[in-house]
Amino acid sequence: MFFLKFLLIIFIGCTVHEIEAKAKKASAVKNVKSKKPQEKSKKDEPKDNILASYGIEVDSTHALLVDYETGRILLEKNASEQLEPVSMTKIMTAYMVMKALDEGRIKPTSLVTISSSARKIEKGSSDMFLEVGDQVPVEDLLKGLIIASGNDAAIALAEFLSGTQSAFSADMTHVAKEMGCTQTEFKNASGLPEEGHKTTAHDLLIMSKRTLEDFPKWYGIYKELNFTYRGITQPNRNVLLQKNIGCDGVKTGHAESPGYGMVASAVQNGRRLFLVVAGLRSMKQRADEAYRLFQWGFGTFGNYTIVPKNKPIIELPVRYSSQEMVEVEPKYHVLTLHRNRIDQAKAVIKYQSALEAPLKAGDQVGEVTVTHPDWNEPVIIPLVVKKDVPRSFFLSRMGQTLRYLFQKD
Repeated sequence: MFFLKFLLIIFIGCTVHEIEAKAKKASAVKNVKSKKPQEKSKKDEPKDNILASYGIEVDSTHALLVDYETGRILLEKNASEQLEPVSMTKIMTAYMVMKALDEGRIKPTSLVTISSSARKIEKGSSDMFLEVGDQVPVEDLLKGLIIASGNDAAIALAEFLSGTQSAFSADMTHVAKEMGCTQTEFKNASGLPEEGHKTTAHDLLIMSKRTLEDFPKWYGIYKELNFTYRGITQPNRNVLLQKNIGCDGVKTGHAESPGYGMVASAVQNGRRLFLVVAGLRSMKQRADEAYRLFQWGFGTFGNYTIVPKNKPIIELPVRYSSQEMVEVEPKYHVLTLHRNRIDQAKAVIKYQSALEAPLKAGDQVGEVTVTHPDWNEPVIIPLVVKKDVPRSFFLSRMGQTLRYLFQKD
């Protein structure tokens, strides 16, 4: 069911209505500059986990909840502070394997010979029970890496792609930084504790989004519920996959010191949220926290359009063209707003008063500035030309210029 809402726009009125948002690449919404409610209390105070603006409690030491389509941060806690990524490291390990598959450097059926170093993993750590000398297809190792969180699979794949785990870790770090993960440094492919092996919730989110966007075919492995190798079946450690909230990934992690964490993504009614939590005390607390924050994010916020896509927001006069008016529209149409605070959003439209042909579709001729009491900064949406406007012939332009001068007088 669609709910019609109105966003107050100075000079013109624009209908705003809730949409079933289809997932788009993040590059389409890079200009969203709105920020989340800030945590205001100090860490040593009893209410340090209260995000005051919305009264939501966060037990994680680090947390980040983001709407995928708009890039809107719904909740953030220490998301730019470095943390130990533990097995969430494998998001980037898997990305590197998927990248090699996509580029044709390796094949899903390529056989990887398991070395003794791949078998030497810490007692009690997760693995897919590889044995030295096994020849295992890349696709099986990728599933063992993602579903069973196999540290042995991570090392085997790293050695297969880069010769050594150290070289692979350097490659991982380089590709991650190219994505924009500026605070990430990988020292191994598995996530086992190692000095200097760090990332942030923001960076883990970037890696996960890029996996979805760049390799949707392989991303599907993240929602598989179990994996069997050598007759041993292991369940996916992401229990949210079985909680009927639309979860389809991504990766859990755990070590004694940093505690339990995960990156997760879920889709409801076509709208996707990404979540990162870390620093929790148990698997149950991790699952409960993630489930609760997803429910809060989907239930509290909705995606709303300024105007329906492909509908002009305004028509502006244009000179030196056979057409007198040109349709302009927002570069993107969707905003994420608190469902009970939609009416508090206001927008001001600014545009050039005298447009001249030629104009190309996508040329910016103004902007819509949207403000809301919950936001620290306004959202600036470019106002762009909807279709090409060619320049008219010389004589026609002369006549138009004369008419313009007389009208001006």
